Amino acid sequence: MIQPFIFKFGGASIQDSDSFIRIVEILKAHWHNGLVVVVSAAGDTTDHLENSIHLAWNNQPYGETIDALEEYHLGICSALFPEDHAIYRQLPNDFVKLRKTLASERKLEGYAYFYDQVIGYGELISTRILQELLCLKGNYCIWQDARELIATDSNYKMANVDWVMTMQRCRKYLADKLETFPVITQGFIGSDWQGTTTTLGREGSDFTAAILAVSLGAKSVTIWKDVAGILNGDPDLFPDAVKFDYLDFEEAAEMTYFGAKVIHPKTIKPLAKQKIPLHVKSFLDPASSGTVIGSFEDHPKIPITVIRKDQVLATFRIKDLSKAGGFHFHELFELGKKSNWTIHLTQGSAVTLKLVLDKPDPANEFLPKSILENFHVLWQEGLTLVTVKNYLPEQEKMYETESAGIHLVQKSPATMQLVLANWEG
Repeated sequence: MIQPFIFKFGGASIQDSDSFIRIVEILKAHWHNGLVVVVSAAGDTTDHLENSIHLAWNNQPYGETIDALEEYHLGICSALFPEDHAIYRQLPNDFVKLRKTLASERKLEGYAYFYDQVIGYGELISTRILQELLCLKGNYCIWQDARELIATDSNYKMANVDWVMTMQRCRKYLADKLETFPVITQGFIGSDWQGTTTTLGREGSDFTAAILAVSLGAKSVTIWKDVAGILNGDPDLFPDAVKFDYLDFEEAAEMTYFGAKVIHPKTIKPLAKQKIPLHVKSFLDPASSGTVIGSFEDHPKIPITVIRKDQVLATFRIKDLSKAGGFHFHELFELGKKSNWTIHLTQGSAVTLKLVLDKPDPANEFLPKSILENFHVLWQEGLTLVTVKNYLPEQEKMYETESAGIHLVQKSPATMQLVLANWEG
């Protein structure tokens, strides 16, 4: 079996017709059998689909949003394809299916189920456009439905990968194809054992690339971004941020865990286990070196700052002090798992547990009666979590000025975390 290369392109890289042409040029420079290209939804399509799902779920009109999305995609195509091209039949058909799904009775299966049946249309449509454009330019390739490849459980909106079944599917559906043609497929989506569409969590296309790389024994994964590589801070907040030329898997994993948005948090672990290098490169400057993530014991230990806004600080204090000692804290973690909470920091004492998490979906932010009976709860929203890895004394001093707005501090020899109110950078 051919050992493939995996390329992944996010929505920012295909937001208009010029972007599609740029991606075609990048792919032509790397064109060979064994190339697997994972693509996200174009531009802000996923955001608009999420809005449509919310409207449909609440029985509110969503037609204008879908009409605008169809016009947006057809506008991209009008600059790329001749008037008689088959894409002008394919896309309207996809949007007919999308409208039928939004109007269906699938809402009865629950919000997360309904969400997953709708949200993946962005990826299905964008990959069809890219595949047809490549073929039009003479770079013949195969469109592959990722739902035939990525096997998951039925934990909708945050599905868990069935690695054994996924490897079997990849070898069944991709091995022979890659001997002959490159393959274009979707990020973010998979299917459960019943064939029902599932998703891997928002921004999960990076994870898709890693799943396919491990399943196919890839030589490398390249994620194409609108940045030069991985920086030690958000350049919009820290103008003096510097790029890593290379970074160890462990350091990169911690950065993504703490909230660095360059790479999806689940991407690093499977690649590290199989020692498959991950390249982060700029689609705006494809000739630049970018950042290589791999096994580098001598990687630089410089301060890395990660900012997560719109955080919730949930404080749970036991009502019955005879139950002190944290013996009931497992109930909170079970609730977090059930509700798909994304927790970034925990701090506990004998009677209190503090959790810092992303603001949950509205459907998952209500606490059950059993929790309210056992705990006093303080729920503080709109906070900012600042994490500084490899921090120096100057980082500590810098945040002393925020002392009036500090809600929580946690430090280890290598990492400092602060939860701040009214943080502006």
